[in-house]
Amino acid sequence: MAFANDGGVELWFDIKGEGEPIVLTGGFGLLHDQWDRVTDILARDLKVINWNYRGAGRSDRGWPGGFSLDRWVDDLELILDHAGIGKAHFWGTSTGSFLTTRYAAHHPARIKSVVTYPLFKANVAFRTAFTGFLFVAENFGYEALAKLTQWIGCAEHNVFGGMSNEMAKFEAESFARNFSIESLAKTMEIFGHCDLTSDVAKLTMPTLLLMGNSGQLAAKSPGTSELVEIFKSQCAHAEVALIESGGGTYCMLEEPEETAAVVVDWVKNHT
Repeated sequence: MAFANDGGVELWFDIKGEGEPIVLTGGFGLLHDQWDRVTDILARDLKVINWNYRGAGRSDRGWPGGFSLDRWVDDLELILDHAGIGKAHFWGTSTGSFLTTRYAAHHPARIKSVVTYPLFKANVAFRTAFTGFLFVAENFGYEALAKLTQWIGCAEHNVFGGMSNEMAKFEAESFARNFSIESLAKTMEIFGHCDLTSDVAKLTMPTLLLMGNSGQLAAKSPGTSELVEIFKSQCAHAEVALIESGGGTYCMLEEPEETAAVVVDWVKNHT
């Protein structure tokens, strides 16, 4: 665990393993916790970099100068400079996909390859969901929010099974650690108004769309399949890999060995 300092703002990062570097960016509430079950697996073969942008997680919670997607991209650049990471592979999921796509489009010389969930454009339904998340968190707490988000993220066969409660408890604890209600509102405002379609068109490096194929955010769901089509229309060389029994953005939590194996093979083939 280490910190990079930006004018008094402490930005947290952590590095495990040796080998090809891969930078992981998780979703708005889970952040680095989203990779809990794959970090050690990846670290058998790769150098794994987890990090938190300002206002969230283990980085400073204050936001002098305000938050923005580009400010968070700059945070990542500062962390990589501080850690001495040159070119790397980047893997983002959920809202971390926005950051991964934006960073790759603006810093292509630093990118070996991109692995991402195809979330690059926020529509009305996305913003409505975020409004609902904030309402639930403010009025009923993190536990209630976690019950909702795990239902959205989990694979179909896990929604009402034992993993459902396990995942909800895990998420509630992560939410409590990783954001305040105030920072959640600011974060939702930023991610809820992103349209990075033009950035997708700038992804000239090897690019893999990786997601689970079960649940509300699955590759086969209408909303996600539409995003995949738009993504590939802008980035024709993008490949797709599906974790059949994993939730759309939770495949690394539900099927860690299978998901990590796909990513390790991808990195080895694009080094």
